[in-house]
Amino acid sequence: MQILILVIGHNASGKSTLTKKIISQFDLNRVNGDVIRDLLISSVKFYSDMHYSYPNKKNESAGKIVFVFRRQLVKELLSQNQSIIVDGAGITKHGRNKYFLLAKEHRKKIKTVIIEAVLDENELLTRLKKRDNKKKQFRWINNYKEIRKERYEPVENTEADFVLKYNQHNSEEIIQAIEDIMLNQKK
Repeated sequence: MQILILVIGHNASGKSTLTKKIISQFDLNRVNGDVIRDLLISSVKFYSDMHYSYPNKKNESAGKIVFVFRRQLVKELLSQNQSIIVDGAGITKHGRNKYFLLAKEHRKKIKTVIIEAVLDENELLTRLKKRDNKKKQFRWINNYKEIRKERYEPVENTEADFVLKYNQHNSEEIIQAIEDIMLNQKK
């Protein structure tokens, strides 16, 4: 049984932490755009001074590369009968749907799951401030307030076969729900 899980939410909402817990429990391939951004920063001179906490021309350029890479990787893994968790899969319904369209291209049924990481705005701002304080050039709070907050589209229950809400305190429930989904598919 194949499963495609999208983990979505704002920056600092706990997506990567939850994703790491999930992949420690299940045989899933992790697809994460930050890995590619970090590779570009460390390996390509043009991107070496890029800070992806706030949009700019270099970020937009890198974003195009990241999108193509993630999409192609998901497509290839699905064609190889692999199950996938995409960490940071899109803040808009349209962006999330692009991944699910890849799953629909296959003739067999691939179960789709969205895990939405939700966090109280005050806690989110506290976490973003900590990120900003690590390096002076980071602008995570500005990114959230000026761009992401307005663009973010909460998940609708009809977007995937299963929609789960992660609230920082229910990771064990999320892991159990994924196990249940996978067990029910094998029957």
